Amino acid sequence: MNAVKPAAPTHGRIAEQVPAFAAIGLIGYVVDATITFVGAKYLGLSPELARPPGFIVATIVNFALNRSITFRHARSPLAGSFVRYSLVASVGLAINYAVYSACVALAPIAGIAVKPAILPLFVAAGSGVAMAVTFVGFRFFAFRP
Repeated sequence: MNAVKPAAPTHGRIAEQVPAFAAIGLIGYVVDATITFVGAKYLGLSPELARPPGFIVATIVNFALNRSITFRHARSPLAGSFVRYSLVASVGLAINYAVYSACVALAPIAGIAVKPAILPLFVAAGSGVAMAVTFVGFRFFAFRP
C-alpha cells in the first residue's frame, strides 16, 4: 500500500512565519526608532526628516532577516526578491509614514509636545498599522515560491 504524503508548501507554514515576522519586525522597529531618535535629538533633524534614514536601514536589515529566517523556503532569486520586497516595503512605508505624520500633526492638538522622546511611539504606531499589509505582500509577492 502506497501512502501518499502531502507535499509541504514550498513557501513555509504561516504558523511559523508570523512569529518570526513579528520578531524581525521588532528588530526593524528598534533600528528605525533608534535612528529616528538620534537624527532628531543629536543631528537636529525635524521629525519628518529624521524618519527616512531609519526606515531605509530597517528595510535592508529586515529584508536580510526575513529572507534568511521567515521566508527561507523562498526559491526566488535574491535580486528579484529584493526588488519586490522594496516595492511592498514602499507601500508599507506610505501607510507607516502617513500614520507617523498624523501622530506628529495631531499630538499638539492632544496637548502632547512633539519632542524626540515621543517619536519612537509614533514610529511604533505607524509600524503596527503597516505590519499586516506588508506581511501579506512579502509572503505572496516578494518571496513567492
